[in-house]
Amino acid sequence: MENKMPLIGEKFPEMDVITTQGAKKLPDDYSGKWFVLFSHPGDFTPVCTTEFFSFAQRSDEFKKLNTELIGLSVDSKISHMEWINWIHDNLKIDIKFPIIADPMGNVARNLGMIHAESATSTVRAVFIVDNKSTVRAILYYPLEIGRNISEILRMIKALQMVDKFKIATPANWPNNELIKSAFINPPPATMNDIPERMKKYRGYAWWLTYQDAPEEEVKEAKNLSKTE
Repeated sequence: MENKMPLIGEKFPEMDVITTQGAKKLPDDYSGKWFVLFSHPGDFTPVCTTEFFSFAQRSDEFKKLNTELIGLSVDSKISHMEWINWIHDNLKIDIKFPIIADPMGNVARNLGMIHAESATSTVRAVFIVDNKSTVRAILYYPLEIGRNISEILRMIKALQMVDKFKIATPANWPNNELIKSAFINPPPATMNDIPERMKKYRGYAWWLTYQDAPEEEVKEAKNLSKTE
């Protein structure tokens, strides 16, 4: 592993990890798939338990987006497995995705996940990695604030739409207050493209035009954006 945190647009670093589902090689074992690698401060902690419940509850929605989940903390594999059992027995839900055991903190340090105030706690980091093993988004949450699973799903859907249609998405997509559920067009490449912009698309200015998004894509994005 390189001792350098990957940035958006860079390849996710190669690493061998031990998980609750056996040894895995990242990102090779997820070739052709998107994955979300998320860290949590520690097993058997209140906020983390609610997050894992929510991730597990919506795991099928991630799979529909060709996306796998991978958890991580600086706890041992034994701790992870006991916590999974506790969640199953008490919250009646199965954690079907792997959790990386990182008791020495090597993976967490290389990915910039260690909390500044504690050498033994991982912050709530999220890496969204696409099917070409490229880091597409990085999110950080403080220890005290649980993640919004709907937002992570919305981001994956939006990124996949960006790749498919070569567009951009506005704030709060697919529920933007200004242009509703439409896609934003990228800026014109040259001066020669400007005159045609307002003829071809709707918009407020040649640099702010938009086009309708396919109805089925909008419907799916709205469903993913709903909070359970």
